[in-house]
Amino acid sequence: MIARTALLWPLLAATLFAQTADKPGLSIRFRALAFDEAIPGASYLEGETLRRLSIPNNAFTAEITYKGAHTLRFITIDEETLNPRPLSPDMTAAIQRLRRAQAVTLQASDEFAQITRLLNTLNLQTSERARKPSPGDQAQLDALNERLKELSGILTSASKETEEANLLILRLESAPKEPLKAPKKKGGKAPRPTSTPTAEYTFQNDGKYLLLFSSGGNGHQILALDDTEGTFPYGSLQFINLTGKDVELRYPERKVTLRVNARTVVKNPTSDHQYALAEIHTKADDGYDLGHVYRSLQQPNLRSLVFLLPIPDEPHAIRSKTIEDRRPAEAAGAK
Repeated sequence: MIARTALLWPLLAATLFAQTADKPGLSIRFRALAFDEAIPGASYLEGETLRRLSIPNNAFTAEITYKGAHTLRFITIDEETLNPRPLSPDMTAAIQRLRRAQAVTLQASDEFAQITRLLNTLNLQTSERARKPSPGDQAQLDALNERLKELSGILTSASKETEEANLLILRLESAPKEPLKAPKKKGGKAPRPTSTPTAEYTFQNDGKYLLLFSSGGNGHQILALDDTEGTFPYGSLQFINLTGKDVELRYPERKVTLRVNARTVVKNPTSDHQYALAEIHTKADDGYDLGHVYRSLQQPNLRSLVFLLPIPDEPHAIRSKTIEDRRPAEAAGAK
C-alpha cells in the first residue's frame, strides 16, 4: 500500500506540472458599455491581432465574438499626453480589494482545473484496470475530491467579492469630482486630458457577457455581467444600487429590497406597452424615505439597465441613469 501511494504522488506532481500550460481557448460573445466617459480609442487583443472598438457611454456596443486566451485585454494607442486623475483613498482600497479577489479566483480556478483533469486521468486508469483502487489510492482520490469541494466554496466567495468590489468602484466613480486641470505645454496650448481603457478580465467559462468599464486613475476596471439567455431578458429592468445605502423598489403589488452595491432583475408588473411606476425608498435611521420615482414603459423587445445614484447633499434623494437596449431586429423578427 505504501509503495502504491508513493507512486501516486509523482504522478500527481508530473500531471499538474504538465497541465499548467494546457488551458483550452475561450469562446465568448460580449457587448461593452462605458459607465462614465465614452472610450472612443479602445482596442482589444485577439491572439496577435489588435481589433479596434469604440465603447459608448449611452448604449452597448454591437455584439462581438471573441475566441482566444481566457484573459481578454483592452489597450489604447494614444499619441496624446496622459493626465491620470489621482486616486482617492477609497478608490485605491476598492481597486486593491478587486485585485485580491481576482488573484484568489485565478489561483483557485487553475488548481480546480488541474485537479479535475488529474482525477479524470486516475479514474480512467482505475476503470482500465477493472478493479477497485487500493485503500491508499482511494484515500488520495478522496483527498482530491475534498479539495475540489473546498475550491468550489473559494470560487463562489471570490466571485461574490469580485462583483461587490466592481460595483463599489462604479459607485465611487459616480461621485462628483473636482475638475481636472491639465498641465500646459510649452507654446501655450494645453493637451486634452485623456484616459486609457487599459484593462483586462479573466473569464472562467465560455458564455455571453455584458462588460461595464469604469475608470480609476490611469486605467479601467471591467465588471462582467452574465448575459446568458433568460438572465436579463428583454422586457425587464436590471437595477444596480450605487447609492451607498440599501433601497426598496416598491410597486403597487410588489416590493424588492436591494442592498448597497448589489443588483437585481425586475419585470415590470404591468402589461406590454403600459407604464409602471416604482417608488424607490432609501434606508434611513427610522425606516425608509422616498428618494425617487421611476417611471418605465413595458416593452417586450426592450430591456433597461438602471443605475441608482446618490445626489450630493441630499441624504435620501437619488437619481437614476438608464441604458436602454433594444432586441436586434433579426432576433425580434425570429421571436
